[in-house]
Amino acid sequence: MDGFLDDGSLAQARRPGQDPAISFDGVSHRYPDRRDGRGTEAIADFTADIAPGALVCLLGPSGCGKSTLLNVLSGFEKPSGGRVLVDGLPVLGPGPDRGVVFQEPNLLPWRTVLGNITLGPDLAGRPREQTLRAARRLIGLTGLTGFERHAPYELSGGMRQRVALARAWISGPPILAMDEPFGALDAQTRISMQELLVDIWGGTGSTILFVTHDVDEALFLADRIMILGPRPGRLAKDISSPLPRPRIYENLVVDPVYAGLKRDILLSLRQPDYSI
Repeated sequence: MDGFLDDGSLAQARRPGQDPAISFDGVSHRYPDRRDGRGTEAIADFTADIAPGALVCLLGPSGCGKSTLLNVLSGFEKPSGGRVLVDGLPVLGPGPDRGVVFQEPNLLPWRTVLGNITLGPDLAGRPREQTLRAARRLIGLTGLTGFERHAPYELSGGMRQRVALARAWISGPPILAMDEPFGALDAQTRISMQELLVDIWGGTGSTILFVTHDVDEALFLADRIMILGPRPGRLAKDISSPLPRPRIYENLVVDPVYAGLKRDILLSLRQPDYSI
């Protein structure tokens, strides 16, 4: 895919009809526990394919295995059973084909905004001028112009997450894994960040797997919503969004289709076995 480091292009066509960008094939994961020897089963037999260029939300309550699935996809955890494929190849560890945005920005306090954004390319030894050109483009897209030399402690929470988003996207990873990155933000900033994410995604063609426990966030962002059942996480529901794009919050909240879909999802989540 054409990334910011390649030619600065934001134009990237979707790849309909191609093989899945991500395949979860019977993925299970158990965390060991020395106290009882059995451990905690976080995910059980999770199977799903995600098309290239899709924006998919994983929705469910805390503790249902959403973050574990992202960690397995990102290569930070090795599944106890099954496998994850990216473009048909098994995930064996972290790689540059998968960017990650965490719940906290995790910025390096001794690096400026610009320095944090360019961290990955700098460590990889990419040409400096090319890296700076890509970083400036992302700084403009994320509304950080004028803050290039600021330290992380001088930024608001929303601005720090903008830096984290730019850092993850600068190398143009085909896949972006996002673990509730806007959960700690106030409502207005959260909406702005969601809109920003959709705007950039719409031009890059990245495949995004976005973890959330917020139904409104999932409905605004996603092409597809995968609902996990209670731990151990299994795919309980798989919903293709009927909501057209572009989506505007003020219009969505009064859309009867949106309201009906939100009601159905909330009713489903309230069932102990997600049986609705």
